[in-house]
Amino acid sequence: MARKPIGYWERRSTELMKRLEKGTENTINSLIQAYEQATKNINKEINNIFKNFAKDTELSKETLVKMLNKKETEQYYKNLLKVINNNITDENIKNKLIAKYNAPAYSYRISRYQALQDNIDIELKKLAEIEQQITETRYVDTIKEGYYHNIYDIQKRTGLGFSFAQIDNKTINLMLNENWTNNANFSQRIWNNSEKLGNYLRTQLTADTMSGKSIQKISKELSEYMNVGLYNATTLVRTEVNHFANESEMLSYEELNIEKYRFIATLDQVTCKHCAELDNKVFNVKDRKPREELSTNTSE
Repeated sequence: MARKPIGYWERRSTELMKRLEKGTENTINSLIQAYEQATKNINKEINNIFKNFAKDTELSKETLVKMLNKKETEQYYKNLLKVINNNITDENIKNKLIAKYNAPAYSYRISRYQALQDNIDIELKKLAEIEQQITETRYVDTIKEGYYHNIYDIQKRTGLGFSFAQIDNKTINLMLNENWTNNANFSQRIWNNSEKLGNYLRTQLTADTMSGKSIQKISKELSEYMNVGLYNATTLVRTEVNHFANESEMLSYEELNIEKYRFIATLDQVTCKHCAELDNKVFNVKDRKPREELSTNTSE
């Protein structure tokens, strides 16, 4: 049987989560647009390779091998480097890509098939950067809103006006870089998901093209694969927002020297078993792992 509401604190917690969910939906809408654009760009590259064939025509393996093994021009190689320099802002990723494509064994000997693989790789890296920028903004807002909102609620409930420290960028960055699950922070999880999606797309594209599927079928399946990547991205956002909301709440307790807190779970059909078991239980703030002990190493 569900517990009885505990009043003020539950209402305030629910109101905060509703506001955070609204902001999260805006972030997810931005992600949807980014994934849709990336899908269009990749499909455009596929169409460029198959442009001399009807969209509903299935090709023989002999024709496919001949077409896909055709060497790309030197101009393509130059355009590839231009795309990297103009679109990849992460210097580490950019330098790795440039080093790869500048290698003597690679440059000027790019087949059409390799060119398609490269374009997918670069497009997904562009997408990962956009995803990181969009979601980091949401997480920073979540941390700030959770911290100040909780302090405001305590002041309002107690009727006490007290001073408190502003949350600084160092603390925010420490929280963002926390390897809180699977020994990875949010940024690393984005790039890990991007790498998995890229490997999957390359494997499936190889199977699809060499089986002689038409452009229409390949494009349709590509969209389905990208939707899987989008689902993983949106799931990650929701998980991270909840994490940062909880962490910022604990940070406010530490700032105000509050010793105990009560865990409040939303008891509905989507509440996990673990959270339901913890609902309404009281814990010591001091028992939580100190934030300064958390790893801030974001290198791979």
